[in-house]
Amino acid sequence: MGNIVQKAIFDSGLIPAYGKLADLSALKHKLIASNVANANTSGYQKKEIDFDKELKKAIAKPKFASTVTDPKHIPLGNTPGGPPKIKQIKQTENSTGVNSVDIDEEMADLAQNQLVFDYGAEMLARKFKELKAAIRGRE
Repeated sequence: MGNIVQKAIFDSGLIPAYGKLADLSALKHKLIASNVANANTSGYQKKEIDFDKELKKAIAKPKFASTVTDPKHIPLGNTPGGPPKIKQIKQTENSTGVNSVDIDEEMADLAQNQLVFDYGAEMLARKFKELKAAIRGRE
């Protein structure tokens, strides 16, 4: 019975989508922090992800489901494309002339990313609060 509950509640709907949003936002935060930390490192190449593309890939549902019963089996259907692809931005001089990191751009990205993460975390918390209320039988 636990498997049915997990599929009905946690593997479908908005809970997995908000979780993936938070995961991708956390990854983007790490990349931004790395970029800021290396802003004055000679030859460092800025790292980033295409957030929208990776989020669409992460929440994409397979067209049909298949079950793999042996590790040697090949999964069928639309399986997500693996971990997010991290791009390195080619060397262009920034204001310091050292590498491809623009600290002002990174700080703006950090602020925007923080808002996205906060939204995902808040919506996830609300969904769990709704589940808790449903389980207890009161609003």
